[in-house]
Amino acid sequence: MSVHIELLAKLVGIPSVNPVYGGPGEADLEAFVSSWLSERGIDFIRQEVLPGRCNLVAHIGSVEKPSVLVEAHMDTVGVDGWAVGDPYKLEYREGKWYGRGSCDTKASLATFLLLADRCKEREGDLNRSLVFAATCDEEAAQLGAYKLAELKSRFDIQGALTGEPTRSAIVTKHKGVCRYTIEALGKAAHGSTPQLGENAIYKIARLVEKLERLAELLSQEDNREPIERGSLNVGRISGGIGFNIVPDKCSIELDRRLGVYEKMEEAREAIEVIAKTEIGASVSTVLERPSLNTKNQDCFPQALAKSALESGIDSDFSEAAFMTNGVAYSSAGIPTVVFGPGDIDQAHKVDEYIEEGEMERALKILESFFLS
Repeated sequence: MSVHIELLAKLVGIPSVNPVYGGPGEADLEAFVSSWLSERGIDFIRQEVLPGRCNLVAHIGSVEKPSVLVEAHMDTVGVDGWAVGDPYKLEYREGKWYGRGSCDTKASLATFLLLADRCKEREGDLNRSLVFAATCDEEAAQLGAYKLAELKSRFDIQGALTGEPTRSAIVTKHKGVCRYTIEALGKAAHGSTPQLGENAIYKIARLVEKLERLAELLSQEDNREPIERGSLNVGRISGGIGFNIVPDKCSIELDRRLGVYEKMEEAREAIEVIAKTEIGASVSTVLERPSLNTKNQDCFPQALAKSALESGIDSDFSEAAFMTNGVAYSSAGIPTVVFGPGDIDQAHKVDEYIEEGEMERALKILESFFLS
């Protein structure tokens, strides 16, 4: 077993399911990463984000050199419905390593830990300083990343790389995400006299039809590239008490993805306009995160691409529909890319896996970036 897989197996073996999925959070994994860094003489700080949930941040290299942040999150989604075997025991089958987090994104975490170790061993040879970080809460609200971004000035961070499964492609653009609830209030009445009530479900039903039309309009913007187009999905509806009661309350949850040139404020306003067509309906914001739109021509992604080519790897610039911690660093004015081993198609799956060789390829590129 290679050093890459041996470390990945240890990380997968520590459950770190985000509390929003009913899990224990990152504390046990944080303890392991802390010990791993300490054993290798890598100094780090803890940055508390939530009670009992911290980021770990290490700086390696000269303070005279600008730093590049390399970050991976420690939390995972849940394991309900896991297909075969123990989700916390890394299992090999036909060139693939299966386990929760094996792809998203403990493979990135293992790769970046190995990078930190090698940079520490050759600290005098670094052409730029490394800021290694392991963060919490990516799978919920990205609070760890936004807290980490506050350290930009302290470490003179000139570029940021957030670890996600991109098959070592350099993702410079991805969509933003906004999540809202719409609640409609009505008036309860007995089911035998519905004329005496005000049916909140009917109100929501009419709003859903209008939201569907908005979603269709967004999908039909043929004058825009796919990464520029927004989307909308109503993912959940709840309301009512029983079949013989006119419901006085109903709500929906919706997901609005932002194209790279769309503004959160404009997306929210369009939804609020629709909600106002029904008396007693209101919009609440659950989450708003902007898109990532780093220019391919910026020095940081260009330097990373050059390192890939020098390593004999053609790492193309790419874009993605999913959202990452990268928006926290980009919002702080840091040129940011998404990069890491594994394939996003495996993220959150009940048979999550990473293919052999993925971690080695990503590490080779990053070593070239910091050490050549």
